[in-house]
Amino acid sequence: MKNFKILSLIGIAILAVSCEEDFLETYPTASLSQEQVSEAVAVNPDAAAGTLLGIYENLYRIGSGGVGGQEDYGIKTQDIQLDILSGDMAHLGKSYNRQTQISELTATVDPDSNYNYIPWRFLYRVINLSNLVIDGLGGDGADLTTDVQKHTMGQARALRGWAYYWLVNLFVDDIANLSAPAVPIYTSADQLEQPKSSVQEVFNQALSDLLAAETLLEGYSRSNKIEMNQDIVRGLLAYTYGAMNDWAKTEEYAQKVVTAGYPIMTANEVAVMGEGDNVGGFNDVNSHPGIIWGIDITAQNELYSLGTWWGWMDYYSYSYAAVGNYKGMDATLFSQMRADDIRQNQFPFGLLIPAGKFYWKGAQEAGFRGFSGPQLNVDSDAHFMRVSELYLLHAEAAAENGNEAAAKASLKALLDERVSDSSYVDALTGQDLIDEIVLQTRLELFAEGKAYFLMKRRRMTKTRGANWLDYAGESFNHNDDRLTYEIPQSEILFNPNISDQN
Repeated sequence: MKNFKILSLIGIAILAVSCEEDFLETYPTASLSQEQVSEAVAVNPDAAAGTLLGIYENLYRIGSGGVGGQEDYGIKTQDIQLDILSGDMAHLGKSYNRQTQISELTATVDPDSNYNYIPWRFLYRVINLSNLVIDGLGGDGADLTTDVQKHTMGQARALRGWAYYWLVNLFVDDIANLSAPAVPIYTSADQLEQPKSSVQEVFNQALSDLLAAETLLEGYSRSNKIEMNQDIVRGLLAYTYGAMNDWAKTEEYAQKVVTAGYPIMTANEVAVMGEGDNVGGFNDVNSHPGIIWGIDITAQNELYSLGTWWGWMDYYSYSYAAVGNYKGMDATLFSQMRADDIRQNQFPFGLLIPAGKFYWKGAQEAGFRGFSGPQLNVDSDAHFMRVSELYLLHAEAAAENGNEAAAKASLKALLDERVSDSSYVDALTGQDLIDEIVLQTRLELFAEGKAYFLMKRRRMTKTRGANWLDYAGESFNHNDDRLTYEIPQSEILFNPNISDQN
C-alpha cells in the first residue's frame, strides 16, 4: 500500500490536469507532455507505474466526472445508478432527494442533467489520459522493446478499451443495432472533436484495445489490485463479446478467467453468517482472493462517506443509507431466491436493503449499529470485478452455445457456496437452464453494477416489483430511452460534429 501512495504522487500531474474544465480535455498536456511520458517510461519503471496510477485514481476519486459533488466518484457511482436503471435495485427512500431523478427516470431524458454529464466526462477523461500514455509510447502501433513499455501500454489500452465498452452500453439505447450511431472514438490525445462512430465501430475499438492489452500484459505481475492484469482484460473481453452476443468468444474468454485459479467467495465472505463472522462485508479487497479487481482505500486517501459508495449503500456508515435514502433488492427478484440460499442473510431487514452484504469492517464490533461507521477518512475498499461473475458469464455463454455440461459445472461451482443442494440444476435444460443462470447472476451480483450490462446483452424486458416508489409493476424494455444516459447538451453544443441524441 505504501508503494501505491508513492506512485500516486508520481502520477499527480496527470490527475491535476484531469481536473481542468475543458469538456473532452483534448489537450490535457499543460503539466505533462507526451514526450515526458515517453522519457519517464524509458528511464524509470516507477514513473511508468505512477503515470498509470494517476489514471486509475479517477476510477474512485470524487470529482472524476468533472462535477465534484457527492454523486461523482467514478465507477461505484455508476454501479448504483445502473442497478437502479436495470430494475434490480429499488429506490426505497427519498430523503435528501439523492438519485431520485434516476429512479424516476427523469434525468436520463434531460441532456442538461449532471447525471448524464458525469459518466460521459468520467469515461472520456479515462480515454484521453490513456491516450496521453499511448501517444507517449509511440501510439498504437509502436515497436515496444522493454517489459515496462509493454506493460504500461497494455494497461493504458486496457483502460481505453474498458471505457469504450462502458460508453456504448451507457449511451446507446439498443446495442443490438450495430449500425446505429453511438459515441465518438478518440485514439490520440491530440485529436479534435470527432463525430459519432457506429455501435459496431465502438465495439471494434474496445476489442482492438483489449486484445492488444491481452498480448502486452503477458507475464505481467501487478503489485496492487487496482492495476489491470491479463485476467482482468480477459474478463472484459468476455463481457464485450457477450454484449455482441458472440457467445463462442464469450465462453472462451470467461473460461480463461475461471481456470486462472481464483476462488469463488465463500458463504462467510458474501453474507453475515453469525457471531464471529468477520471476513465479509466486501470492505477489504485484499482479504478476498475472489475479488480480482478493486482499490485498497485507506484513511490516507481522505475520502468522506457522503462522496463514496459506502455512504450511499452501507446502512452502518454515517451517511444517506442510514437516514432514509434506502436502496434495496427488487421485491420480485428477492422472491425468487431459494429458501436455503445463504444470500437471504444479506437482507436482514424488511426493506430488503443489503445490510448483511455490504458493511463497514467495524460494524460487527459496534454490534451492527446504525451510524457506527465513519463519516470522514473512509477506509472501506471498492471492488470492480470478482471471479464469481466470470463463472456466471461462462455458464451463460456455454448454455447459449449448447455446451450444457460446462454451463452446469460453472453454475454449480457457485451455487455450492450458496445453497445446501445444487443438484436441482442437473435437470435443467435449454431455456430453463439459461433462465436459472440469469436469475443467479442477478442474485449474486446485486448492487455491483452488473445487472445493467446483463439486461443490455440479453435484450431483456424488466418489470419493477411492488416495493418500488416509482413505476411499481411497470415494465421497461432494454432499449427504452429512459434506461440510457443522454449525450450531454454541452457536448452537442461544443462538438460541431454532433448535433443530435442517439
